[in-house]
Amino acid sequence: MNSSDELYMRRVLELAELGRGKVAPNPMVGCIIVKEERIIGEGWHQKYGEAHAERNAVEQVQNQEDIVGSTVYVNLEPCSHYGKTPPCSNLLIHHQVKRVVVSNIDPNPLVDGGGIRKMREAGIQVDVGILQEEGERLNRSFFQQIATEIQSGSVPH
Repeated sequence: MNSSDELYMRRVLELAELGRGKVAPNPMVGCIIVKEERIIGEGWHQKYGEAHAERNAVEQVQNQEDIVGSTVYVNLEPCSHYGKTPPCSNLLIHHQVKRVVVSNIDPNPLVDGGGIRKMREAGIQVDVGILQEEGERLNRSFFQQIATEIQSGSVPH
């Protein structure tokens, strides 16, 4: 962890908050891409069923080659499965980011560490737990919903 991780993650949480009321039952997620101490892309999950925060941040980067070797900050582990959108972990691997900083592991059994594992296997440094409590507070209802679904044996989305 470096001194600016917390600062960048605070911005991620601000972006995630912009999805409130628009992305349920999915979590609110924000993402920024940093290269040489400069934010080159920002995004958040804007509407249920549409692009996730990571894809929106990637698409905002003017020169896509700048993503190579960058650091990505995201409040929830990038997904690792195909759902309404392709896996965000694959997107970050494809763009050869150097490091991914995550607040919270996604408790959904379809993810649950899978995105982190996949990125680490691809050689990306992944740091987890930056502003973890703030991330849990932001998505409290999502975490409770997943726990309830797991407990009842229903399949998460």
